[in-house]
Amino acid sequence: MSTFKANALLLKNLLNDVEAGKIRLPDFQRGWVWDDDRVKGLLVSISRGFPIGAVMTLDAGGDVRFRSRFVEGVDSNGDGREIEYLLDGQQRLTSLYQALSYEKPVETRERPGGSKVIRRWYYIDIQKALAPWVDRDDTIISVPEDRVVRSNFGRDEVLNLSSQESEFEHHMMPTEQVMNGMGWGFKYAQYWQKRDGYPHGDPFAFFEQFSSVVLNNFTSYQLPVISLGKGTSKEAVCTVFEKVNTGGVVLTVFELVTASFAADNFSLRDDWDARKERLHSEFGVLQSVGGDQFLQAVTLLATQARRRKAISEEGLSNRTPGIDCRRASILNLRLSEYQEWADRVEAGFRAAARFLRGQFVFTRHDVPYNTQLVPLAALHVELDSELATANAKDKLNRWFWNGIFGEAYGSAIETQFARDLEQVSNHIRGGAETDLVAQTIFNPERLLSLRTRSSAAYKGLYALQLKSGAADWRSAEHLTFATIDGENIDIHHIFPKHWCKNIADPVIKRELYDSIINKTPIDATTNRMIGGQAPSRYLPRLRKDISEEKLATILEAHWIDPDLLERDLFGGCFVKRGQAMLDLINQTMGKPTVDGRQVFRDAFAVGLIEQYGDDEIEYDPIGDSAYADDV
Repeated sequence: MSTFKANALLLKNLLNDVEAGKIRLPDFQRGWVWDDDRVKGLLVSISRGFPIGAVMTLDAGGDVRFRSRFVEGVDSNGDGREIEYLLDGQQRLTSLYQALSYEKPVETRERPGGSKVIRRWYYIDIQKALAPWVDRDDTIISVPEDRVVRSNFGRDEVLNLSSQESEFEHHMMPTEQVMNGMGWGFKYAQYWQKRDGYPHGDPFAFFEQFSSVVLNNFTSYQLPVISLGKGTSKEAVCTVFEKVNTGGVVLTVFELVTASFAADNFSLRDDWDARKERLHSEFGVLQSVGGDQFLQAVTLLATQARRRKAISEEGLSNRTPGIDCRRASILNLRLSEYQEWADRVEAGFRAAARFLRGQFVFTRHDVPYNTQLVPLAALHVELDSELATANAKDKLNRWFWNGIFGEAYGSAIETQFARDLEQVSNHIRGGAETDLVAQTIFNPERLLSLRTRSSAAYKGLYALQLKSGAADWRSAEHLTFATIDGENIDIHHIFPKHWCKNIADPVIKRELYDSIINKTPIDATTNRMIGGQAPSRYLPRLRKDISEEKLATILEAHWIDPDLLERDLFGGCFVKRGQAMLDLINQTMGKPTVDGRQVFRDAFAVGLIEQYGDDEIEYDPIGDSAYADDV
């Protein structure tokens, strides 16, 4: 349970706490990056008494433990006890500390997002600050590290503030003197009292007016501070960085666990980087696996171990912990648990990658659901050698493909992961079928809407085409990883888009010609040969490189009827190929055969009705082929 309180605290006191090392940054916070204009804008806002937003701190000493560091510019002092982590407001407090309390130039950036570091001193123009016709934005300036402003490529000196006397001379007060401004102001007034030509009467009275109008806004300025107590959970802190933090990083679960483990002198980042290098370099299909997913797999197995231990010690009850890998559970992962499972999970991802190769999924771009790799890796850890039998492999395959064609990993995936680990393991060990497999149905209509590689089912069907024995159109070699990589094979249209849109009579609707039913793996050379021609034009060119019988066999392996293709009968090919794809999907999922031909015929007929009206459909040869008895 989290506790918090909100107070308005003097900026001066907050900066003193920063200086004393009482307010520190969690080590995952990125460095200070505000640019010169934003620093000036912040000072302008405070000089006018305008709000600049709240800051948020977390009391150290609770369950949330971080390695901390000092705010940029603060010497390593303080006893390390009774500190507060600065969760939100880093950029503002760092800017204000360096500009108002730091006795060195401020390290900032030349422009927003820029990488060039510049060092600047900030000044308030006393005369302009009291001039009612001058915009306050023009009263605060920054000058280079040597306090000399130049023009004409550095040849001409415009303003020199390199000595305190020159500051007095130009009525420029350095912002690092603002919080204790009366001392500097007294010297300023004394300087002008001894000289002739002061333009504002009594210098003491003038500076007192400046103090009342401007300096008091700094010394009396209060910032709203939300203080989170020691009882705040890790999940609540993570939420702060996802939804509340306004100037720092958007903290991921991995980064928060990294910071937590760092308090025990363990570098999760270094550990994961080494594992990532091994996994990514060895297996292309794993190149999208990140640290968050690795932690999810570890947490699944760790929470399963906790559950089993609780059941063995206390029996099953309402208090028995569940298997879980949601954010809260990952954040509660203990370092000892990570170290216990990490090596096995790494091996699990390797086994998952080999499994994907067996499904003809070869690269990270071909992985239908990158998220499905989490339970797949965990299952290989849990089952290990139990997956060696043909029966176990069949069950795992069926779960995998039902997840893809059931499109089960698009949302609420953490809950699905937990069910997978428990139910798939139980099924392979002789238990009931998983809910995922039992409840999944693939509708024929879905084939009509599969048009882009972004869909998991689209990628899955592509892999199934390769796995079912599709061969290269020119070499007749079966499509394997080596063939695909060497021949630059990709998904291309069987009836080319140009022909469908501009030549076919009637023209084919985009919804049909862009459907995966009209696409198949074709090498780049063959695709260029096809161009935008009708099949009746490009097939004779293909037969120059391969026999007619061999080409017919290849086309049939791609579920294409050679005779219908030769006659440019899009409708017949579409219906027949759609049904072949549907049969393969259901066979792979372990489901009964479904007749989807009427669905595909109706989709084709709708396009004809839109173009010609209902009465003319029967006379269209492309449409007639879709209704042939043998289709």
